[in-house]
Amino acid sequence: MQTAPKRRPNTVCQVCSSGMYRRPKDLREGRGRYCSRACRNRAHPLPDGRNLPTMYGANNPAWKGGVTYKRPKGNYLGPRYVRCPADLLCMARSDGYVMEHRLVMARRIGRPLLRSEVVNHINHDPRDNRPENLELYPSNGDHKRGEVGRFVPGVANRLHLSD
Repeated sequence: MQTAPKRRPNTVCQVCSSGMYRRPKDLREGRGRYCSRACRNRAHPLPDGRNLPTMYGANNPAWKGGVTYKRPKGNYLGPRYVRCPADLLCMARSDGYVMEHRLVMARRIGRPLLRSEVVNHINHDPRDNRPENLELYPSNGDHKRGEVGRFVPGVANRLHLSD
């Protein structure tokens, strides 16, 4: 059985001179001269002589103000995710976003929420994040017990009749 060759650097980037590996065929054909797209863009600026600007955050034309939505499934509208402020980063996902209703409730009570705490929308609209429409439960079990007996229009509700 033949083993794969070691991927040791066999050429250098023409812009930053860092070592990199390229297949021998690519080297013969004159391809693979740059270690990254950033180095390639530095070597080939725009026709007017300037390089492409960095487009992170608000500089990007696709920037939506730091707001994103969970992808909806079926007829369910997902919650809004917003960039988490630095003082509540312990509540954020790994990408720095937090559900807006949890952020509103944390601001209302003056402390970060625990992972076990559940924020409920009273009118069951996940995009209606007014403080008066939110209630906090210490656990999901308490949330489910608190929802018993509430009729929600448009949602399949079970009607329990007593004899």
